[in-house]
Amino acid sequence: MTWMETIQFFSGCMPRSVGKALAAQAEGTVTEIRLRAGGRALILTQQEAIVCSGVFSQQQVAQIAEALCEHALYVRAEEQRQGFVTLRGGHRMGLCGRVVANGQSVRALREISSLCIRIAGQWRGAADAILPYLWNENGRVRSTLIIGLPGMGKTTILRDACRALSEQGVHMCVVDERSEIAAMCGGIAQLDVGPNTDVLDGCAKEAGLRWMLRAMSPEVLVTDELGSIQDAQAVMDAARSGVSVMATLHGRDPETALSRGTLYTLVQNQVFERYIILDDKRVGTVSMICDEKLRPIGVQEAV
Repeated sequence: MTWMETIQFFSGCMPRSVGKALAAQAEGTVTEIRLRAGGRALILTQQEAIVCSGVFSQQQVAQIAEALCEHALYVRAEEQRQGFVTLRGGHRMGLCGRVVANGQSVRALREISSLCIRIAGQWRGAADAILPYLWNENGRVRSTLIIGLPGMGKTTILRDACRALSEQGVHMCVVDERSEIAAMCGGIAQLDVGPNTDVLDGCAKEAGLRWMLRAMSPEVLVTDELGSIQDAQAVMDAARSGVSVMATLHGRDPETALSRGTLYTLVQNQVFERYIILDDKRVGTVSMICDEKLRPIGVQEAV
């Protein structure tokens, strides 16, 4: 989706004040849209928080959520149980409300009271700073992990790197568990991941990575948000088979990320040859690039 198509989509689902405020923003500046029952809509940009007129009731918030899902919100119960739904264009809508539980498991979400819509970014060139570091001396793509805080551009950079490598003829295979990398709709990627890329949509990483290895003969496997030991094991299995892996991980810096068992296991086994550390204040900015032992080899100013 273009930015104009995105504005039209959201404007058709939300009050006029929100659509008007969105239309006044330049492409690439809006990061989130937040709505809360009993409060006003907020449009968050890279510079400011814009407060829109009008106070929303709980019923209005629920109706907007339903409209954004093109009136199929409750059909997508499995996604709801994870706390979010991926919208047309790859935008991610987080949901809050009353949880209907079965023990420790979430059965459903009712009385939706707030939304957080994270705007998907399709910014060509977002990965330009890291591309020279992704190739080894033999012309093979290095396994690479992008580390950064939520909302700082990890997925945007990962997607653009996938696109750029795919355009250079590398066979890329994306395991898109949350439908955020390619935003598949009707079997077609809504976000550009390149012409030489196959996408497995909505599949858990552990199963999906092994699926792609068996079925699609990838040169590079791409996935988002490593979180569990099972994810780490699947990545190690892929690396041992000789396939490069590109992924992301939540973390402010390598030291804090290392405290999580997932990354510690991967570092100890030197699965990744490059670590891309994003700045924790400037969206989409690389603060450091490290080698397989987490030794700095480059920063944004030097790239």
